[in-house]
Amino acid sequence: MTEALPVPKQVRDVLSDLLGREVTVNITDPPSADQPVVAVYQHNDTKLAGVIGFTLQLAANTAAATGLVPPGGAEACVEDGELSPLLTDILGEVCNILTGLFNTAGGPHVKFHELHTDAGSVPSDARSHLASLGGRLDLTVDIGGYKGGTLSIVVPLI
Repeated sequence: MTEALPVPKQVRDVLSDLLGREVTVNITDPPSADQPVVAVYQHNDTKLAGVIGFTLQLAANTAAATGLVPPGGAEACVEDGELSPLLTDILGEVCNILTGLFNTAGGPHVKFHELHTDAGSVPSDARSHLASLGGRLDLTVDIGGYKGGTLSIVVPLI
């Protein structure tokens, strides 16, 4: 079963409510490079339900804004090329909340499965979905007081 993609307003509203900050989203082209931070979502039967790819900058800044970490903490992670353990934990909680973007009335239950914080650890099925052109929503996300980046939400086309 193909999951329904959220609309940009849903994504903005969830992030804005979660972060307690102004968030703007705009539709953009799919990113040309791998997104190094990937959340994987599954159905109860463990079949892939969707993936969310984040640029490192967006992942770090979303986690920092959620955890009230100063923007410099996110910038340090971007400079280091990886999320800190603290921001990784916080982003995992954010990804769990983002599950609501996949769960719709009358649809199958979707749950957050795992977070991959480097492109090399992303499972091949999730990586191939992130590279596909159909069933996706690509957004630039800007977070008030923090830097933004690109977010890609992809659902399998079955």
